[in-house]
Amino acid sequence: MISTFRSEDGAVIAGGADGAARDALWIDLLDPSSEEIALVEARTGLDLPSRERMEEIEASSRLSRRGDTMMMTVPVLTGATSTDPHNSAVTFILSGALLVTLRHDTPRAMATFAQELLEAAPAPVNGGDVLLGLVEAIVDRIADLLQDLGAGLDTISHRIFHQPHTTHHRRRRASSREMEALLRTIGRTGDLTGKARETLLGLKRVTAFLPHGPNALGLDDTPERLRSIDQDLHSLSEFTDFLGNKINFLLDATLGLIGIQQNQVIKLFTIMSVLFLPPTLVASWYGMNFKIIPELQWELGYGYAIALAILSAVVPYIFFRRKGWV
Repeated sequence: MISTFRSEDGAVIAGGADGAARDALWIDLLDPSSEEIALVEARTGLDLPSRERMEEIEASSRLSRRGDTMMMTVPVLTGATSTDPHNSAVTFILSGALLVTLRHDTPRAMATFAQELLEAAPAPVNGGDVLLGLVEAIVDRIADLLQDLGAGLDTISHRIFHQPHTTHHRRRRASSREMEALLRTIGRTGDLTGKARETLLGLKRVTAFLPHGPNALGLDDTPERLRSIDQDLHSLSEFTDFLGNKINFLLDATLGLIGIQQNQVIKLFTIMSVLFLPPTLVASWYGMNFKIIPELQWELGYGYAIALAILSAVVPYIFFRRKGWV
């Protein structure tokens, strides 16, 4: 699909494939067909990269310059709130006053920016202005996401370390399902943090690649905007490092709690085995097949054996209780 944006009388007008031309502000291609790519290439004179080239990770494939045309590819976090978050490659091609974007998915930041662009006042000056606006929108989206992830980790930390005190050990211990849910949440947070870090790294490369001099990109405020973006990217990168350390800490703590629960279960079975061992010994003793066992002739022999078996279990239990093992 081809979406175009052009400036007319100080306002931004959206259009379709018919508006794909060199005088447009922004041409956005979403999962284009070969015919749509050929159309844009013919009308703009640009060489659009293939999907395979967009997904290459070497810097020479993601950042290149030919004359006044710059091509930059960034992995942008997409579907952060869905069940399938992933980084989708987005290619920005800035040629003079025209910006062309090529993508095969829809990051929320780009969709939101496209809607807000139609109401922008004043309208963007050129494609460079649109490019900086897109980068700023992606940075803002990543910042909001990282803030939400940090709040989620605070909630997990509270659940793990600040449970209300109770004397009932069964209520105090989290169930296995709760621990599994915590692990899944921590793992998802770590996955999103890693993908956000990759997006920030890609944006850092783009801002370093863009010209920073006076009137760069045809704008008077390019140096100030790029400096502001660089500062935001630096602070967000530091925050992702903090989140990564916190994720590792909470992961270790959760696994430690699971280990404690497993040890409690093993401890319970061990104590039960020890408690039933003396009664088993008594039952085995009086179950031997000998002719002469004096207690077999007693009228109270059966009761005596039962009492001895119970006593042999009670005495170890009292001992374990005083030691604090149960």
